[in-house]
Amino acid sequence: MLGTAPVETGTKTLQVGVGFATHPDAIWAAVRATAMARTGLQGAAAEMVLLITAGVPSQDTMPMIRSVLGPVGIAGGATAAILTHNGAVGSGALVVCLANSEGAVSGVAASAGRDLVDAAQGAARLILAGWPFRMRYPRGLGLAFCRPGIGAPAESFLASWRLLMGPKMRTVCSVLSTPVVYGASQAEPIVSAATRAAVKRLEGDAARLVLVVESDARHRALGSAAGDEWAAIKNEVDARVPCVGWLCQSVAAYGRGVRPTDAHGSLVIVALGDAPRR
Repeated sequence: MLGTAPVETGTKTLQVGVGFATHPDAIWAAVRATAMARTGLQGAAAEMVLLITAGVPSQDTMPMIRSVLGPVGIAGGATAAILTHNGAVGSGALVVCLANSEGAVSGVAASAGRDLVDAAQGAARLILAGWPFRMRYPRGLGLAFCRPGIGAPAESFLASWRLLMGPKMRTVCSVLSTPVVYGASQAEPIVSAATRAAVKRLEGDAARLVLVVESDARHRALGSAAGDEWAAIKNEVDARVPCVGWLCQSVAAYGRGVRPTDAHGSLVIVALGDAPRR
């Protein structure tokens, strides 16, 4: 499956390439999905990659992706299922490549630590060290991926992360269903995180990518209604805009527009558009 976000030269800054391949071999699926995603960038070089795999995970997927895209920052992890055009798929790889001409894609960091709070602060400091914009509290979107079984909920990552990143960085944290987190850390990372600067409430601007992150518990509780909900979500999105995501053990988020979770778990939907003009 290939999704592309159309770009109007001279007026739009964000380019998105999305690829998905289903296969029990995570490396094969990731390489295939990467080739699809690179095609969607229309010749631009990827500056950031989100990698989500389902099925049998492998850390060897990152070297393979970099052999195709070059030394790009990668964040993500292995989890229960990937949300695609056809619903939840339990085996394969999702690759999202982001590029733009005005520095809005800011960086990827992976961090280990004594616990989730410590790892969150480490990842935040690494990203802020290379932040391209000089502002007290950076605006934008953060996506974090955490290993399971670390003795703390996703909210504890967000509280620690927010101390450094500030309240204007909307952030979604996924606690994955496997211990495999993709990132650039030499030590075994607890978390990996990626940010894109200058994301705003779209308010009439066209979305370039829609990400849906849902907890396993919520997906199971919906049962047969899960397919109907997924169809309803897609109906709200322009057919030309990629709408993908993943299931995880738990998910939490903060920022303007975030609502309390429901009784069965949580669902977070993020729309990425172009950076506001300065």
